[in-house]
Amino acid sequence: MAEMQISPLTTSAGRSLDPASFAHADPKEAASRFEALLATMLVKEMRSSLGDGFFGKGPEGDVYGGWLDQHVGQSLADRDALHLENVLRESLQRKAKAIEELP
Repeated sequence: MAEMQISPLTTSAGRSLDPASFAHADPKEAASRFEALLATMLVKEMRSSLGDGFFGKGPEGDVYGGWLDQHVGQSLADRDALHLENVLRESLQRKAKAIEELP
């Protein structure tokens, strides 16, 4: 019997949301992915305050709502609407440099 493989979560751009994949990403990529993840979570929380929301109750509403959250969150991140990418990138670069300088 073949073992079933579960694919990791990805953004609409096909980037993995697996936290382990962030560890070795270059700082710009990691900052961009983190901003997209955070923006998606913010959109989801804001949408949850609408009660039944745009898509009603049930599994169908959850699927469509999830797609909306993901696409709006990714769009916000692509436009750097939260202005986090540069701050995160610089922080990650400083941290990487400090690790490299350790004896």
